Amino acid sequence: MPHAPHITAVIVEDEAHCREALTGLLQQHFPAVDIRGAATDVAGALDLVQREKPALLFLDVELGDRTGFELLEEFGPERPHVIFTTAHEGYAVKALRFSALDFLLKPIDPDELQAAIDKVKRMQQPQHPDQFIALMRNMMRHTRNGNRIALPVSDGLEMVDTDTILFCESDGNYTRVHRPDHKPLLIARTLKEFEDLLTTRHFIRVHHAYLINVQHVRKYVRGEGGEVIMDDGTSVAVSRRKKQELMDGLARL
Repeated sequence: MPHAPHITAVIVEDEAHCREALTGLLQQHFPAVDIRGAATDVAGALDLVQREKPALLFLDVELGDRTGFELLEEFGPERPHVIFTTAHEGYAVKALRFSALDFLLKPIDPDELQAAIDKVKRMQQPQHPDQFIALMRNMMRHTRNGNRIALPVSDGLEMVDTDTILFCESDGNYTRVHRPDHKPLLIARTLKEFEDLLTTRHFIRVHHAYLINVQHVRKYVRGEGGEVIMDDGTSVAVSRRKKQELMDGLARL
């Protein structure tokens, strides 16, 4: 029986115990993954990746006072497939999920590692550069208090100022993003993913189908839950259990 083809890999992780744990898991359970080396910082990782040209890169999100995203900015189009690793199930994970990139939460679960490696084996095309651009843009917004996000559209990425978003509307596994004087953008992400990404106090999920920007509420109409009239005249229903959260949001304006 022929042996499974090897996947060359490099690990970039600044914490020794995490680096050793991932190396041990790979050596014990995934002999097809050929570890070509490990690095602890951006400069060392760049040198190692350029020298070894691995097919797969395990990349820590936080590397001391720098980030794995800074390393990605140094790569050209021939970058390896990237599996991010992070100990923080917060904004980084939400941005990774929104960008449809692979990630593993530390401590790394062997089953999740198996699923990630299986996905790499099945990949016919490398990860698209737009995914990394979207990730870096959306992470930058969070870390630098910016307000522009990158939304994946059919022909690339649309950079959108979050303050201009009136509301987001669920459409199955898609979301329609409404802005003044623009045709709605249909984005292949769920409304829950938008709710995770738009974490500012101005965005409130007032209904299972709507995430609104309270800065663009023109009027609130009383009722059991009531409804809001947005700046473009759209009427959006408010669920009863979200009414108080909306009132609090409007009071903060």
